[in-house]
Amino acid sequence: MTTTAPPKRIFDPMMPRTGHYRPIPDTEDKALTAWLQGQFDEILSLSEAPPRCPHCGGGETVLATRAAHPKPVLPVFRCVACDVHFRRTTGTPLSRLKFHNLPQFIRLLSQQRPVTDAAAILGVKPVSVTRWIKRTRQWILQLDPSGHWDAKVRLGMEIRPDIVCPHCGVADQMHYRGFASDSGVRLCRCDACGRLCRLSGVLHDQGPGFVLEHRVVARPPSPRRKA
Repeated sequence: MTTTAPPKRIFDPMMPRTGHYRPIPDTEDKALTAWLQGQFDEILSLSEAPPRCPHCGGGETVLATRAAHPKPVLPVFRCVACDVHFRRTTGTPLSRLKFHNLPQFIRLLSQQRPVTDAAAILGVKPVSVTRWIKRTRQWILQLDPSGHWDAKVRLGMEIRPDIVCPHCGVADQMHYRGFASDSGVRLCRCDACGRLCRLSGVLHDQGPGFVLEHRVVARPPSPRRKA
């Protein structure tokens, strides 16, 4: 029995991590944006056509409350069989999640940007963007367990090159450290020996056919954040 390898997330090593010294370019994956926008349009629809019950799966459902402002934002339905009220988002990771500027957030999801940059664009706190990314990715994987669409999400992911330090030979300790002022080439720093190297030189030493891959690392929580 053969197993299919999960889709790989592709990153550009020349992309700056912050926009302080050079602007972060738009790297939107329009295919993901179009697909995800369609999924959001469906689940956040104001249509009063009753869907199947998310609790018992039955189709004997009726409209209970029309969409209104401020509450309920989405129409509420009732299952006749189990007598439970629900919305289209009930039972999904999007339940009770409130987005701000959703179309712009969808366009940012596939871009190689830090959370702080996306938060500034959206006008919200970084913690909100982090929560939106986590819950949206959970929902995407429910819609597509193959991981094809989730592999296109890159927002808020910190990456490190999967290469060996050319100085001390230690693996899994390299991370990006800005760009060289004279040539603009990508610089890497080894946490084991503390020395810098140029990414172009490391890739040249790997020989032809080498494909640079990246590891996604989780940043440690800020000591200022309350537990």
